[in-house]
Amino acid sequence: MLLSNLKKFFYKKKYNIKETKNILNNIIEIAYSDFFIKKYKIPNTFQARYEIILIFIFLLYIRFKKDKLSKERMQAIYDYLFEYLDYSLREVGVGDLSVGKKVKALARIFSFRMKVYEKSISVEFINIKKPIKKFVYSSKIANNNLNNFYNYIKLQHKRITSSSYKVIVNKNFFKKIN
Repeated sequence: MLLSNLKKFFYKKKYNIKETKNILNNIIEIAYSDFFIKKYKIPNTFQARYEIILIFIFLLYIRFKKDKLSKERMQAIYDYLFEYLDYSLREVGVGDLSVGKKVKALARIFSFRMKVYEKSISVEFINIKKPIKKFVYSSKIANNNLNNFYNYIKLQHKRITSSSYKVIVNKNFFKKIN
């Protein structure tokens, strides 16, 4: 508690916590909607929904990775994501001793996926299809569903890269686009 208060005193946050929560809550809300299940035939599993969240966070990461202030905002998004995961695991009844292990495993997955996605787009954005197929669908999938989901991700990427930070932190930036 004392350490937390000292950090707040010496390190003033240069970003708005509410905006950070808006972004992540919007991502979580859309990832947990039935939109992806119905439109793109994505499995209704925790793993698939977690992967969707990671893809959106990755899109934010590539948009903001060059700006120092945005790096701090991205770190806040990461922190809030893992606070959310910790809270969610506790809500579904995972024991206190297991929560830390599960969050740590999800953090490893997060870190690995960010590297895989970044490596896959280093040449061309279309290369992100392969990890999407592997991690989101993880089973046989019709090519048209994969292509449609890829086109949705590509459209979201274009929206993010062409939008200002103030527009992105809007509560409903990430939308269900037909």
